[in-house]
Amino acid sequence: MKVLSRARVAVLLVSADFLASDFVVDNELPPLLHRAARGGLLIVPLIVSPCLFAEHEELSRYQCVNRPDRPLSGMSPTEAEGVLVSLGRSIDQYFRFLDTSLSPGDIAVASAGPRMQIRSMSRAREQSAITGTPGRPASSLYGPLVVDRPLNLGFDGSAPDGIPVGWFNSFGHVSGVSTDYRIRIVRRSEDPAAGTCAVLEKAAPAVGEFGSLMQRCSGRFLAGRTIRIEGELRTENVSGWAGLWLRADSDEEPNLFFDNMSRRPVLGTTNWTRYFIDAPLPGNTDWLNYGIVLSGAGLLSADNIRLLCWTPDGRWEDV
Repeated sequence: MKVLSRARVAVLLVSADFLASDFVVDNELPPLLHRAARGGLLIVPLIVSPCLFAEHEELSRYQCVNRPDRPLSGMSPTEAEGVLVSLGRSIDQYFRFLDTSLSPGDIAVASAGPRMQIRSMSRAREQSAITGTPGRPASSLYGPLVVDRPLNLGFDGSAPDGIPVGWFNSFGHVSGVSTDYRIRIVRRSEDPAAGTCAVLEKAAPAVGEFGSLMQRCSGRFLAGRTIRIEGELRTENVSGWAGLWLRADSDEEPNLFFDNMSRRPVLGTTNWTRYFIDAPLPGNTDWLNYGIVLSGAGLLSADNIRLLCWTPDGRWEDV
């Protein structure tokens, strides 16, 4: 139990035996879930064999490494090894994000095919999309990184290990997301005044593979209002599709609102174009999640993201 109390990441090897174990359910899970709810731990379920994970009310809130209908036991050895390698790399990146990205006042630790799977207590079997839940230390269901307000939306800030400050690769928040997509910051053009942009890319992904770059922030102060995320995107040789995405959650239920542009995707090769998503936020919104997604091969560039709110006097203003 002392080991559990010091852990920062808990990878749960979920199977029917795991869920049926009284010792696990009564002794090991409660302290882990308690710490995760308060932001002291990132829980990452790995589905080892067929089981009733989706029916487990508390565990099903957390994003799986692999989809519950794609357990390791149903994969080829090569596929399973690939999942484990990706998991190991993601955990390594997570710790490096924590070590390099947390700065006072900016980021705190807290508790999509080609569409992406949502892990939801109530809608996991009905939707496919992209997920994530922002939070502050006392409230979130997931972890890991959050910002108090939208941060570094122009991608002109620092980028430890190539990842723009305030952003991360969706590990722990998106079921089935690949963390093997490369994320980097590059010059937008040869003109130095144009600044930098974020790039998400992969040359030869597996069938159905997708990557994401996301940010999470508190949304309570915007609950009940209409917001918009907009940003400039450019694509090169995208074999699947790309887009912006926006999701609203409450503490108790993810997916209050969700749109990832999958019905109006960015395809192939395109020049810089501005896109947007409008969202009427439910009154119980606690967290906002937003970012970019690339499904399949190719390159997606993003710049000048904005999060706006519709005001009572009939105009959009930056959050």
